[in-house]
Amino acid sequence: MVAQSNRMNEQFRAGMEAMQQPAELVKEYPLASMLLMFGMGLGVGVVVSQAICGSLMESEPEVNSMTDKVRRQVYDALSHVISPSMLKQIQSYTG
Repeated sequence: MVAQSNRMNEQFRAGMEAMQQPAELVKEYPLASMLLMFGMGLGVGVVVSQAICGSLMESEPEVNSMTDKVRRQVYDALSHVISPSMLKQIQSYTG
């Protein structure tokens, strides 16, 4: 019974140390932490907006808009610069 209690105390201490380590890193590197969180938020926002806009665009008929023209121009420009595998990955994100 005492051994089990000691093991639980050790696990609790290890858990507390694991929770304090990120807080210490944020205190030590505030700018890097802020930029990391900003980038993650921006990335999540882009992914969510792509998912929402993609599902809305599927229900509407195909229209050659200014956005489509710019997308094709960017795609053509990138096709001369990056590898075909990266181009396929980008194309899978944009639909």
